[in-house]
Amino acid sequence: MKDTHDDVTRAPDTRHPGLVSRLVGVLFSPRQAFGAIVARPRWLGALFVVALTMASASGWLVSTEVGQQALLEQQVSAMESFGVTVSDEMYDQLASGLENATYFAAGSVLVFIPLVTLILAGVVWTVCYVLLGAHTPFRAMYAVVAHAGAVNIVQQLFVVPLNYTRGVMSNPTTLAAFFPMLETGTFTQRFLGMIDLFIVWQLMVLAIGIAVLYGRRTGPFAATFYTLYAVLAVGISFVMIRIGG
Repeated sequence: MKDTHDDVTRAPDTRHPGLVSRLVGVLFSPRQAFGAIVARPRWLGALFVVALTMASASGWLVSTEVGQQALLEQQVSAMESFGVTVSDEMYDQLASGLENATYFAAGSVLVFIPLVTLILAGVVWTVCYVLLGAHTPFRAMYAVVAHAGAVNIVQQLFVVPLNYTRGVMSNPTTLAAFFPMLETGTFTQRFLGMIDLFIVWQLMVLAIGIAVLYGRRTGPFAATFYTLYAVLAVGISFVMIRIGG
């Protein structure tokens, strides 16, 4: 009777891990973590932590003098890459707009993350329903996508301090960062700049979560996500080359 009592006592911790355990589990043992998430789909806590972490990190960076200067240089560089000549008056206007940059950066992330999570969950759920005939509660899909955002937390903890040290806003985790010898503005450089290693990781985590949700193999989902990501990167790179971005 003692053994049975012990099993019953331990079961809730295994089947229903807490928020922190779920987020950490998604990073290190995603299949097991998503098994628990699908069994009891809860999304609010994960979505809140991911959005708040990203908003806080972004807001902090642009609140510093280093971050504001890097943001200003990024804005000027972006305008000049489209053939716009930045006058002294325009430069001063951009600089004055940095006063509200902290609130804008944090606020936009707080809106952007829940919206993107909803759209992504809706698209994947609809496609799986139409093409696979898979019937699962949308709540479960939303919970899977929300928890996959744990990768974004790691990304912010890595990128924000690194960008502060470098004094720039450019993304240091793309494949382009490993090929500094490439000429800026070329198709290859643009394409590699679109491939973010954290997104690659997140897509695999998401593929595992969806595979667990539908009881299918991970491979086809991962292959589909990576193919779409590559096609999107090629398309955006081509457009940027065409318009001189």
